[in-house]
Amino acid sequence: MPLFYKPVQSSIASKDGNKKWHPSLVKVGKMVTTQKIGELIAEKASLTPGDVHSVIRNLMAVMREQLLNSRSVKLDGLGTFTVIANSAEKGVDKSEDVAPTQIVRLRVNFRPEYTKSAGTGGTTRALYSGVEYERWGDAQDENTSDGKDDNGDNPKDPTA
Repeated sequence: MPLFYKPVQSSIASKDGNKKWHPSLVKVGKMVTTQKIGELIAEKASLTPGDVHSVIRNLMAVMREQLLNSRSVKLDGLGTFTVIANSAEKGVDKSEDVAPTQIVRLRVNFRPEYTKSAGTGGTTRALYSGVEYERWGDAQDENTSDGKDDNGDNPKDPTA
């Protein structure tokens, strides 16, 4: 299944005065929920959907516990999760004055796992290896349904 994209024109003009066009990825269909992920995994494994759901719930609980204990969590083949703190706009002049009250938001940073290519010397993100692209609109035909994504975008769902 390819990643769909559509052309989107920038709202800001470039140095030459033209508003350039760029590809923007399109989300299609409904968001895949934990329930659906569990069902799909159960189809590929010798587990029941209930067993898979239990593992997913426990994975989330254990990851949260480890992340909130100042640890990073690496899931082989997927990537690494780390908690990042965003502080208030203004810093302080001395290290002694740094306090947790400066933290205004926590977020989880995800870095996909990568592999190094022997021939090219470059890297490939494990999640993105073998990706194919297809221009949105070229993939639509009379067999597609009239589904919308969670934002109400994309009048057709090519996966239906």
